[in-house]
Amino acid sequence: MIRGAFRHVLWGLGFGLLASPLAGQRVVAVRPDARLGEEVSLPSQESFLQSIMKLVDEPAEIRLAPGVYNFKPQVFIDSSCGNCQDASTDVNASVGMIVSGTGIKLVGASPDSVVIVTNAGYGLLFEDCSDCSLSGVTVTGGVRDLDPNATDAAVVVRRSSVQIGYCSLRDNIGENSTISETVVGISGVVGREGSEILLHDCRIERNSWDGVALYRDATAAISDNVIDGVDNAGGAVGGGRGVGIGLTWNARADVERNLVRRYWKGIGVFVNAQGVIADNVVEDMLTWGIAYWGADSTGGSAVIMDNVIFHTGACGVILDRPSGGFEPVGSLTDNLFIQTGQNERYDSGEPYCTQRPIARDGVPDGFVVENNLFFDNRQPGDSPSETDLTPSQMGLPWSQTFDRIRKELVFAESRVLRFMAESQ
Repeated sequence: MIRGAFRHVLWGLGFGLLASPLAGQRVVAVRPDARLGEEVSLPSQESFLQSIMKLVDEPAEIRLAPGVYNFKPQVFIDSSCGNCQDASTDVNASVGMIVSGTGIKLVGASPDSVVIVTNAGYGLLFEDCSDCSLSGVTVTGGVRDLDPNATDAAVVVRRSSVQIGYCSLRDNIGENSTISETVVGISGVVGREGSEILLHDCRIERNSWDGVALYRDATAAISDNVIDGVDNAGGAVGGGRGVGIGLTWNARADVERNLVRRYWKGIGVFVNAQGVIADNVVEDMLTWGIAYWGADSTGGSAVIMDNVIFHTGACGVILDRPSGGFEPVGSLTDNLFIQTGQNERYDSGEPYCTQRPIARDGVPDGFVVENNLFFDNRQPGDSPSETDLTPSQMGLPWSQTFDRIRKELVFAESRVLRFMAESQ
């Protein structure tokens, strides 16, 4: 549910087209390269699926038979840089498969039966693809590119409108030596310039960089996903490095009903980005849970409401954006903070935020902070503390929040749900 007062991202994107049959759509059945359970190595020739996709640019449903699709990676020169100060920087990368055209649907029966091993940095690249979709598959086996500017991910979207649903994007890690050199790893989904993404009902697990990263001129609706770093690797090589969901530069997104857990950092609205962050559970973060950070910019906006932030090493939410510029600046309302600030390492406030449930390091004029609840938070130091509820005060607010998140299937495996049940 996206509240009417805050709808500022998706109207006009036309995602309804993706759910409608397309006139003249063909159905193309594609065989796999191997059966499930068979070992696959780097292939010497293209996958049949890669070959087919070079011939398809008109409305078609590509039905993927159960099995493993093992890609031969291709050299790819990215003519723009998604996360550079100078966007015109050329980037050396690799790509598994490029999907371009109109109305192209890649359809698998389920992520358990259809597995795509990309062997590349840009696993599936949707580029200049209008009203396209990906569903019912697992995308795995990414390889980190040597160029640190490459926005490697299981799925990369640029100048395209794409729906990604009921997929598993997992175990895209890369080689230890390359990750150590580049620092950045492989994300689950990356939205690049001109992307319009509807991402829902996916499991994005154990990838070595951001779960979802949106850069310049990217727009998305991100809902009902499990985004799990699994390893909570932080600075080491493994899953859960980077940010669970990051909106950067001037990206815009509605982020609702996601379980984001076991990452270095949770959900971030950075620089000039605009986001509605609502009804999410953010738990077991090495550092902060949610960030609204302007980097000296005044172009961004964040509405942060009805989230549960549970067990963070540093602050629960950091507010750090100058006053002035873009209006409205947003709000932080009706969130529940539990067991934030647990790691003594960050008690100095460096390098992340003041060790409080809400780190008010730079609250812009007009930003509303109200009706938030706090329980069992660690608040060291001299800064003003938030008032924690006592067990006897939890009562109705606690049970209402518990009932709200319990009814959503996406939160069924969350640790905070168990904690709240035991604390009632």
